[in-house]
Amino acid sequence: MKHTKFSGQAEYQSVKDVETYLLKGVEEEQQRSLLKQAIQCADSIQDEPTHLPSSVDIAFILKKLGVEPQTLIAALLTDPRFDERLSLLDIEDQFTPSVAALTKQVNWLNTFKEPELVEHNIPDQAEALRRMLLATVNDVRAVLVRLVYRVQRLRMLGTEPRHVQYAIARETLDIYTPLANRLGIGELKWEMEDLAFRYLEPEQYNAIAKSMDVNRTHREAIIDGFVDTLQDLFAERNIEARCYGRAKHLYSIWKKMQRKNQECHELSDLLAVRVVVDSVEDCYQVLGLVHGLWRHLPEEFDDYIANTKENGYQSIHTAIHGPEQQVIEVQIRTKSMQQFAEYGVAAHWRYKEGSSQDQAMENTIEALRSLLEHPVADEQLLEQLKPDYLNDRVYVLTPKGEVVDLPPQATALDFAYFVHSEVGHHCIGATIDGQRVPLSYPLKSGERIEILTDPNSTPKLSWLSYKNRYFTTSRTAASVRSWLNNHYKDTDTAQLITSELVTGVGNREIIVSSCCQPKLGERIVGVYQSDTSVVVHSAECPNADKSKHEQPVLELEWGEKTNTIRQTIHIKAFDRQGLLQDLSTLMSQAQVNILQINSVTDTDDQSVSMDLLIEIGTEDELQHLFRRIEFIPNVFEASVGGE
Repeated sequence: MKHTKFSGQAEYQSVKDVETYLLKGVEEEQQRSLLKQAIQCADSIQDEPTHLPSSVDIAFILKKLGVEPQTLIAALLTDPRFDERLSLLDIEDQFTPSVAALTKQVNWLNTFKEPELVEHNIPDQAEALRRMLLATVNDVRAVLVRLVYRVQRLRMLGTEPRHVQYAIARETLDIYTPLANRLGIGELKWEMEDLAFRYLEPEQYNAIAKSMDVNRTHREAIIDGFVDTLQDLFAERNIEARCYGRAKHLYSIWKKMQRKNQECHELSDLLAVRVVVDSVEDCYQVLGLVHGLWRHLPEEFDDYIANTKENGYQSIHTAIHGPEQQVIEVQIRTKSMQQFAEYGVAAHWRYKEGSSQDQAMENTIEALRSLLEHPVADEQLLEQLKPDYLNDRVYVLTPKGEVVDLPPQATALDFAYFVHSEVGHHCIGATIDGQRVPLSYPLKSGERIEILTDPNSTPKLSWLSYKNRYFTTSRTAASVRSWLNNHYKDTDTAQLITSELVTGVGNREIIVSSCCQPKLGERIVGVYQSDTSVVVHSAECPNADKSKHEQPVLELEWGEKTNTIRQTIHIKAFDRQGLLQDLSTLMSQAQVNILQINSVTDTDDQSVSMDLLIEIGTEDELQHLFRRIEFIPNVFEASVGGE
């Protein structure tokens, strides 16, 4: 009997291993006897080949969730290889009617066909969801077994064809993880999300995993020190607490990257700590101690103890500026809240009847029952399971009227790459409802978009600009960077930078840092030197830390090598506080280099005259810049210098 988990480590080698593990903690003799019998049945078919999850694998996961013996017995008897040899009547005779009834429910769910690789498989998804909702209101344990089955199916997907991986992963995020979330089973939800993410977005999955490995030792040292400080603090006040660092899930990091329009290394809240205490009173005492010692972020505070989530989840969430000014997320909860957060309805039978967790499960099942009692269209049923989904998407129309859904803040360039990578590579602009817009235009739901292409056009280095935000999706980022890296693969990166393929440094000499050798597409910064040169570093390079330099450190952008125009522009305005800052911000947004500023203020009429020597791309850009300058408050004239 062999078993290989997603991690590649065998959990058991023999039927004796299985018995020892599954029988642990089972005291009642009849239950032990029936469970042994079910284990022997499952062992009898283990040598028959199958690409689907074994019922023993499923029982092992269920045992970790702490389910009672009857669920383990039913799970062991639901292996598809039993179909021709173990009828429900046999199960009723050899085990019990209740086991047979639960096995029937699970088999009914298992008979639904696996998803096919189609863009919108709504009818089949809705039918699968209706079956699981019906099973939930009849006996929630059947759905629990089915969710565990899906976890194990995802663990085994590595050897499947790519189209199978994609279809199962897509259905998992559409149906299974929202249902696991509704039932409060965080342990299963998080693993399904990460595994599905691995197959839906393999490049992003690997990129985030590698990014999290960078500086891992430093992050762990910060968390260890923070935890030690908390434990000492709790000991002084006689608070019994278990405090530990908590790993962030890759899928949740990816969602946060999309929501905040940031790369992984830009996120400030990748550090997390959980504090588990004995009572609700201790939760609030711990919160007071944490907020008393460190400055917290008010926008990140949530009290789910006072305002329990719909699925019964309870905890206090806060975030503070901890050691080295690192943002640390802190979750505070009791032991029972922690158990419920991980196992949800799977832990139902651990609680006394009438407990808050027991009532939370009843409320959850009642809410799911209401989805069945009020018939709706297939699409609406799927969306009702995910109440926040619609608020987190942008729906636009193609020229043919087809609906395309994209992440929030998706741009016209994101849409181009959604259509096809070749469309993205050759796009030059877009029209929204017939009006021309730039590729960085953020899309809004209901708009009709058409991509304009030119076969001679190719991706631009300037698309990598963090300021202009040409794209927000990982798919676009990967496609653009891949094309540019292939295009410039025979050119030394130092050549690219010293050829002034970065913007924001004016006419200063550019030197490539020898310590980090920034790569094409990386976020880069420039450190001013006393000789007026600028040294270009990767933004992640320790030597680029502002605290290590007396000279300014500025954000740089990858740009294009073009023939630029140097021009003096003359600006007249009524003087006010912040005028120069507004002008500088505008120039930065327009990617205009300011080489020199001369300013004279007339104290009699409080006016100011400025001459700015700038570097700009084209005459058209210069005329557009004039129009934008005149919209700045207090500016009443902008012209070419000397006029």
